Amino acid sequence: MQYGRALDRILREILMADPKLGHVLLLKADLSDGFYRINLRLEDIPKLALLFPTVEGQPPLVALPLCLPMGWKLSPPHFCAVTETITDVANRKIKGSLQHQALHKLDDRASKVHVEAPATIKEHPPPDPNLPTMNITQAQVDVFVDDLIAVAQGDPETLRKIRSGIFDAIDSILRPVDDQDSQHRTEPISLKKLDKGDCTWATSKLILGWIVDTVNLTISLPEHRAERLKEILDSIPRTQKRTSRKKWHKVLGELRSMTIALPGARGLFSQMQHALTTGTTHRINLSDGVHDALDDFRYLHENIVTRPTRIQELVPLAPSIINYHDASGYAAGGALLPTDTAVHRDENCAPIVWRMPFTPEVQKELRKTSM
Repeated sequence: MQYGRALDRILREILMADPKLGHVLLLKADLSDGFYRINLRLEDIPKLALLFPTVEGQPPLVALPLCLPMGWKLSPPHFCAVTETITDVANRKIKGSLQHQALHKLDDRASKVHVEAPATIKEHPPPDPNLPTMNITQAQVDVFVDDLIAVAQGDPETLRKIRSGIFDAIDSILRPVDDQDSQHRTEPISLKKLDKGDCTWATSKLILGWIVDTVNLTISLPEHRAERLKEILDSIPRTQKRTSRKKWHKVLGELRSMTIALPGARGLFSQMQHALTTGTTHRINLSDGVHDALDDFRYLHENIVTRPTRIQELVPLAPSIINYHDASGYAAGGALLPTDTAVHRDENCAPIVWRMPFTPEVQKELRKTSM
């Protein structure tokens, strides 16, 4: 399971928010029966018709879909175009004037839901004082397929209007329920997820399979996913030399889905991917290089179950301190130059120049290896 760049963008918005303007809060709005809300053009309906098998003597039966069918390869891109449009409309609403935004009919229902924060690791590293900020109140909506995810700061009334703006954006593209509808037609917003607390603002929420904490600026795997990672790694012991190609595809897919919040994991797939070029049609070889990469994942697993990942570790930022260094056969040295964004622990903010001479033994070894 891959999430494109949606999670990357959300984490960056959280990290760049100004803490002086209040905590960043998260909200999810899930769409119900998404594909079945997108109607087909009349001229396209016969192209997706299905002929039903019938018993001799019965008239032939043909099914004509009126909406996007499940299983058609072009259904997902068409549906994503709709949800991207909803996101654009929602961002236009919440970045405009919220003063005249009326509360949506489902806002009261969402406001009454109380949710517990998802279970996560208790100990959190302190936030980095050198983090840059955008110095504006956050209000942004992003989307992954049918999950609309909002990041916002503000007082309770502002947050209610932002949520109502998102709900109105959904209703403007996907028709809501009215009095003329059948009792079986439901709202485009998933009421089941709403009643579970997805549409409730919170500083800690399960986002695209990850527990995101905007107060401590951390992201962590839920307990069941951490256990699943251990289960995958335990299923391939170091002594195993071959495995089925089908299983290896599954292992690679699950590991890739977990690398988003595992710093350093994205560079571990070279040997594992190369394994697909070895072996037979149905089996692949597991080399020492593959097992070394799996050992690295085992180390990362032990690390993530003891501490959450700092969002700062995942979002590339401009350096606050620039370091130049070099070495010769006699010594190593360098200079540390703080930028304007560096937060100093004391009044001394002058550049630091350092030099470390090598011992005669080290110098002798360097000369020996360079010959």
